[in-house]
Amino acid sequence: MAIEQEPKVQTQAAATQRRYRTLAVVRQEAITRVEKPLEDSVFVWPHLLVREFFASTIVMVMLTLLSVAIDAPLREPANPNVTPNPAKAPWYFLGLQELLHYFPPTTAGVLIPGLVLVGLACLPYVDRNPSRAYADRKIAIVTFTMFVVFWACVTLAGSFFRGPGWVWYWPWQGLFFDL
Repeated sequence: MAIEQEPKVQTQAAATQRRYRTLAVVRQEAITRVEKPLEDSVFVWPHLLVREFFASTIVMVMLTLLSVAIDAPLREPANPNVTPNPAKAPWYFLGLQELLHYFPPTTAGVLIPGLVLVGLACLPYVDRNPSRAYADRKIAIVTFTMFVVFWACVTLAGSFFRGPGWVWYWPWQGLFFDL
């Protein structure tokens, strides 16, 4: 007695149940699933969101109390006929204003900032070290630190050490810093 075997025909339902993985097409049995136990998980809702809500509420209350307690003095409205002495730029431009004191406008306003930006953009190509460890990236760290220290010194000099007529004043001679 011969038993006839029917050819295995793949149905549409079986074809749609196939799972495709990122690197290859594999059978479901070849994938080992490791599921974390539920007690090792912390859900974003409600645990994290509630903590973030309370933290932001505390910061908002502290900021409100601080703004009520400390009076921020306002100056009189701006008068276009009276220029304050010294006329200082906002703090983020005081470094450029200080450079303008020492160099001509083309050099201080275009060449120096442009060369600094080009140098910082070329820094990854100069320091070709593939390591991501801080100890191995000495050229990049030293160069960027020199840039930050130079810019901080120039900005602080323009903020705190310049008085009327943009003359150099030491802190014990008078403080001419306005916010």
